[in-house]
Amino acid sequence: MNRRDLLTSSAVVGLAPVAGCLTGLVDDEPSGEVVLDPPEESTQGEPSYPTYGESFPTFELSDPLLETSVDVDGIDEECLVCTTFFATCPAECVPLMHAISTVQANSLESGLGDDVRFLAITFDPERDTADELSDHAEMVDVDLEAGNWHYLRPQDDDEAKTVVEDELGIPFEREELGDDYDFAHITVTFLVNPDGYVERSYRGENPSTEQITDDLETVIDDRE
Repeated sequence: MNRRDLLTSSAVVGLAPVAGCLTGLVDDEPSGEVVLDPPEESTQGEPSYPTYGESFPTFELSDPLLETSVDVDGIDEECLVCTTFFATCPAECVPLMHAISTVQANSLESGLGDDVRFLAITFDPERDTADELSDHAEMVDVDLEAGNWHYLRPQDDDEAKTVVEDELGIPFEREELGDDYDFAHITVTFLVNPDGYVERSYRGENPSTEQITDDLETVIDDRE
């Protein structure tokens, strides 16, 4: 069994309670005001992460590339597209982050770049330095010059656990591999409206860029 197979097996066993389809469990009545209709997909059990119509958690994290901090509670006129990752991920995070950067490119092409903020939160602050994140942006074609993309880095492992696992509800587990380490984790991408409510929780490492773009444009158009 190779390294990735071992990690995947651990992920299946340790993270199984939150397994499901793209959008998670759908309530009949959202708790907050949303634009999109309820998603058609549903899943058995209750996801640990916020889904359709639920409040998105607020937190403040450092953006090491811009040498500033981003307070989610202070973003009240833009949609958010938010996901979690780690830059040296050899598998799931690569297609995931390419997909999110494609949505960014689509938003810029449509003239909607000022109406959305992209948040990529690392849960590997030990290795994800400013230089590492800058290299990652180049690898996955992020447009840092657009001004609407933030790499967010917790100050340490404890803050990563607090924000990513406790507040966002996205479990991850560090796997020691000799002198190195990797992570077992799930992949979730959130679309949040300017009022702070989740419009969609897209589950999986290959979310549809067309669907996210269409959903984003619908939410933005409704605000105009």
